[in-house]
Amino acid sequence: ARDMVGVVFIVACARALLVIAQEAKILDTILFAASNSLSVLPHGIIAQVMFLIQCVINFFIHSGTAQAALTMPIMSPLADLVGITRQTAVYAYQLCEFINPILPTSAVTMGVLGAGKIPWERWARWFLPLMLILVVLSFLLLIPPVLMFEWR
Repeated sequence: ARDMVGVVFIVACARALLVIAQEAKILDTILFAASNSLSVLPHGIIAQVMFLIQCVINFFIHSGTAQAALTMPIMSPLADLVGITRQTAVYAYQLCEFINPILPTSAVTMGVLGAGKIPWERWARWFLPLMLILVVLSFLLLIPPVLMFEWR
């Protein structure tokens, strides 16, 4: 139960921030600005930008549940506004989870590397080429859902 305290705290804070942002109409302003910026791009590129944003957020928030609680209330309506499906936004979020094994801020990664007596730098040199392949594959995997379910 003690392991879950951090996740629960982040989810609760994310919910509190969401309520404040909705009540103050901050969320509407963020969505309007983001949709205006992204709507000029092709839908496939928009999905890839959403993927990159999720990867950056994943660097700071490793918990999938906490990340979903924080980002999906913004990404889902943003997907509606820019003309891609919500499922594609969720798919972009799911694909970004592959970066967890290389994050030096991840307690799991650092714990496993410490137990195996593997320096993070050595692990990163080995894993980085695989991660780059996974980024390219993720970009490619985001294109078919956009093409199949484009509704704009």
